[in-house]
Amino acid sequence: MKHGNTTITTDDGLKVSAQAPVIVSASRATDIPAFYSSWFFERLRKVYVRWRNPFSGQDSYVSFANMKFIVFWSKNPTPLIPFMPILRDKV
Repeated sequence: MKHGNTTITTDDGLKVSAQAPVIVSASRATDIPAFYSSWFFERLRKVYVRWRNPFSGQDSYVSFANMKFIVFWSKNPTPLIPFMPILRDKV
């Protein structure tokens, strides 16, 4: 499935192009639910996230504007549980 693109304003006030997927995968490479739940939900509140490619060092942006689903990949989802009401309220 292709994702759309949108323009966002970063925390620094810059206007940048961002991917705007319907499904967000959070994340197979870094266990966000186990280690970064607070960070993720803060970014969800800000409606975008910056992702840095570990190989090229290039920044990309992902907007949550079109998001309908989040897939959480984790070996330890327990730290994510207190944040579930936030997701329920977004429905």
